Amino acid sequence: MNMPPEQTTEHLTQKNKGMLALVIFLGVLIIIATTVLIFVIVGRFMHKGDQQLPAVVNTVSSVPLSSVTRPISVLQEPNGTHIAQVFRQSDQTMVISLSGGGLPDRIVIWDLANQQKQAEVKLSEAASAQ
Repeated sequence: MNMPPEQTTEHLTQKNKGMLALVIFLGVLIIIATTVLIFVIVGRFMHKGDQQLPAVVNTVSSVPLSSVTRPISVLQEPNGTHIAQVFRQSDQTMVISLSGGGLPDRIVIWDLANQQKQAEVKLSEAASAQ
């Protein structure tokens, strides 16, 4: 059942030529995409340290630390009071959840601009067991 070589090879039809061109085109695209991917990965490994910013920046100031005045904020809560949670409510307000200290659990609304309590809400009548 051996056929001569000229009978097994058929001439490329228009449809076969299109399919061959498509296969060649897709093969070239795969090679280009793989090359780009390799260059991107190698580039990221080589420049990995360049993009990291320092977590702490040392600054030198001519003003001594003792001359810097900051407002001292004191909640004036009894000993044993624990801050359970702190939420920033707005640019001017902070909400602080307090427990312990022989007082019932409470929420304090703190005015950041004036560094003082705006309001205090008791969550229960009984003192917390902490």
